[in-house]
Amino acid sequence: MKKITQLLFAAGLTFSSGSAQVIEQVSYIGALEADPAKDWTAGWTNFNPQSTIYAVATDDTTLNAISTGSGGIKNISGTRTLSASTVYLMKGLIVVRSGGKLVIPAGTLIRAEADVAASPKNYASIIVERGGMIEINGTKDKPVVITSNKGTGARNRGDWGGIVISGKARNNQGSDVQVEGFNNVTADPNLAKFGGTDDNDNSGTISYLRMEFGGLAFEPNKEINGLTLGSVGKATTLHHIQVSFINDDGFEWFGGNVNARNLISYRITDDDFDTDFGWGGAVQFGIAVKDTTQYDLTYNAPSGASTSETFESDNDAAGSGKTPYTRGVFSNMTVVGPVPIGSTYNALGSVSKAAFRRGARIRRNSRLNIINSVFMGYRNFLMYDGDSTLRASGVRDSAFPDGMLFRNNLIVNSAAAASAGSSNTGLIEVAAANASLRDRFDGWVKAATNANKINSVAFTAGTVLVDPQNPATPNFRPVAGSPAASGSNFNFSLLNTWGVFNGVNTINSISQVNVYPNPASDMVSVDFTSMASFNAAVKMTDLSGKTVKVFGNSAVKNGVNNINLNIDGVNTGIYLLVIEGSNGRICQRFVKN
Repeated sequence: MKKITQLLFAAGLTFSSGSAQVIEQVSYIGALEADPAKDWTAGWTNFNPQSTIYAVATDDTTLNAISTGSGGIKNISGTRTLSASTVYLMKGLIVVRSGGKLVIPAGTLIRAEADVAASPKNYASIIVERGGMIEINGTKDKPVVITSNKGTGARNRGDWGGIVISGKARNNQGSDVQVEGFNNVTADPNLAKFGGTDDNDNSGTISYLRMEFGGLAFEPNKEINGLTLGSVGKATTLHHIQVSFINDDGFEWFGGNVNARNLISYRITDDDFDTDFGWGGAVQFGIAVKDTTQYDLTYNAPSGASTSETFESDNDAAGSGKTPYTRGVFSNMTVVGPVPIGSTYNALGSVSKAAFRRGARIRRNSRLNIINSVFMGYRNFLMYDGDSTLRASGVRDSAFPDGMLFRNNLIVNSAAAASAGSSNTGLIEVAAANASLRDRFDGWVKAATNANKINSVAFTAGTVLVDPQNPATPNFRPVAGSPAASGSNFNFSLLNTWGVFNGVNTINSISQVNVYPNPASDMVSVDFTSMASFNAAVKMTDLSGKTVKVFGNSAVKNGVNNINLNIDGVNTGIYLLVIEGSNGRICQRFVKN
C-alpha cells in the first residue's frame, strides 16, 4: 500500500492525507509528451485485439464457477494466486469475499466466456467484495490480459462482464449501495454492495491490465462496465489500465476517493469516464477514443436514452445536494471524438449524429473538474446540464467559479462541430433553449480566467497529435509545434477549488513516500521504499520546474531509504523535491520557511 502525503493549500489552510497522489506537474497538455521514449502507452497496450491470436485456455477449472454446482459463483475466501504459465478460462462470477485475495501475476492471460441464457447464468466477471482484495501485478513488458474466449474475427463487445470492486469509502447514497443488475443474481442477490466511512480503505492494486470485449448485459439495459469502482478508498492503487471494445462505460466511479493514472478507454459503446455518487479522487494521464460505429443503442429511446460521451458526471440520479459532492479532478486527458480529423460533425451519418454528443456532459449537480486536457472531434465539447451545475460553476451567477473547474484545456474543431442553435454553439451546450444562458456559458468557457485554448490550430492531420485515429496503431503524442506540447498550468489560481497538489510519480519501483518536516527550515528529509537499486539524481526546483539547487546523486537501495538534504540559504517559498533515476521518480512538494 502506498502512503504518499498530499498537501492542499486552499483558503489559507493546509491539509494532509495518506493517499497515493496522482497529480504530477508536467509541462504539456494532454496525456503524453512529445518524446517517444516517454510514451507510457508503449509496450503493454493493444489497439487491435480483434486480430490478436491468443493462446488457448489450458485450465478450465480454477476460474470456472459454472462447473462447481454453486449457482454460478466461485468464492475466494483465502489467498488464491494464479500462474502466468497457465491460460485460464473464466466462467461465472469469481467473487473475492471479505478477507480473501486474488493475486494475478505479470503475464497472466485469462480467456472469458459468458452466457446469460445458460442455467445457471454465466456472467463471467470478477467481483471484489468489501474487505476483499485484488492484486493484478502486470508490468510494461508482461501485462495481464483478460479477453474474450472467442477466436479472431468472432470477438465482440459483451463477450464477458468486467471487474467490479466494492469498497468501504464514503459515497452520498448510503453505506449499503448495490451495483445495478446484481440484485437479480439468483445465487447471491447481495453481491456488489458498497459504501462505508473508511476513505483510507484498500481494495488492492491493479497495474498494467488490459480488458477486452467486456460489458455483458446482466439484464436489458443493465450492462456491466469495464472497471466498476464502488466506494473504493484512496489506499487502493490503480495505474496503466486499458479497457477496449466494451459494451458500456469504460471506467465508472460510484463514490469513494480512489485515485488513478494512465487509463485508456478505447472504442467502447457508452461513456469513457463516468463519475457518480460523490466520487472525490483524481485521475491524471488518460486517453479515450470514440468509434462512429460503436454507440449506446438506447441513444434515441423515448425513455432512458443514453448518448455516448467521454465524460459523464452526476452527483446522483436526482441531482440532489447530498454530500460529498461528485467533485473529482481529471488532468492531462486526451479525448478523441467520433468526427474524423479533417471532417466535420455535419458530415457524419444521421445515426452517428444522434448517438454521439459531447466531449463532457457534467450534470445533476456534479462539481467535476477537467484541466490541462485535449478535446477534438465532437458535436459539442462541453455541456453543463442543469441549473444546479451552472450555478456551481459560477456561470449562472456571473461569479468566479468556486465549485468546479474547466480550465487550461485545448479544444480543436468547435468551429466546425455542430451548427449553432438556441442551446449550443458547437463549443458548448445547455439543456434549455435559452440563448442568453447559452451565450453566457460560451463566454465563461472562453474567458481569460479559464485559460482554455479554443481552435488555436486547424482540425487537420498533423496539427495536434501524430495519428490518434489510426485503427491499429494510434499515436497520441503531440506533433512538433503542437499547442499540446506545452502550456500546462498547475498554479494556485487554476486549482483554487481543489488546492495545489504534490507532483508525484510513484510508478516503477518507488512507494511509501514521506517528506518532513514540512514546512522545513534548514534541513528536509525524505523517506521512501524502493523495489529496486539504482542511482538517482537529486535536486530542488521551483513550481515552474526551474532548478534551484542540485544535491548531486544518491544511491537508492532496494528497501527503505532515507535522504537528508541541507536547504539552508534557500529563499522562503514553495518548492519541489525531485529524486529521479531509471527505476523510479519522486516529485514532492514542500514549504521552505
